[in-house]
Amino acid sequence: MEINTGLDLGDVDLQSDTITIRETKFYKTRVLPLTSSVMGELRVYIDARRRVGAPQDTQSGLFWNGHLNARYTPVTVSTMIANVMRRAGFKPASGRVGPRTHDLRHSMVVNRIVQWYRSGINPQDKLRFLSTYMGHRDINSTLVYITVTQDLLQEASERFRTVGARCLAMEVRP
Repeated sequence: MEINTGLDLGDVDLQSDTITIRETKFYKTRVLPLTSSVMGELRVYIDARRRVGAPQDTQSGLFWNGHLNARYTPVTVSTMIANVMRRAGFKPASGRVGPRTHDLRHSMVVNRIVQWYRSGINPQDKLRFLSTYMGHRDINSTLVYITVTQDLLQEASERFRTVGARCLAMEVRP
């Protein structure tokens, strides 16, 4: 997976808490809402970026490398994320063992579905929105990212127990 390092400073809208992802796979552009915590971190980063003299024009790279006076490359970003995962203990000190950068997409999908379950939302009703958010053409591409975890299995089982089991019990007649 290549990481999108083509984000521009102007792609972040601090008023509407969104980011514009331009012409990615399948030449799609989409505007994504971001959580207040992510937007808070982006505000801090953009302010720090300004204070060190990074370019402020809307077409300058959002993630700017002061040493090169340019954008970070996809390889550099992947390496930095792998290093963070190593420091966090998710990956060994060297080699390709452990989670990959792309695995973050799988985690995001599973965590979103678990949160929907916990909020009483039927994930089936929301998958098309998740598919759009991820930039997929259809829901089938998104389904690949659903990894069965203990939390997801527990939430789905509980939903079945409270909703689905009742339906089965109603069908049984002596």
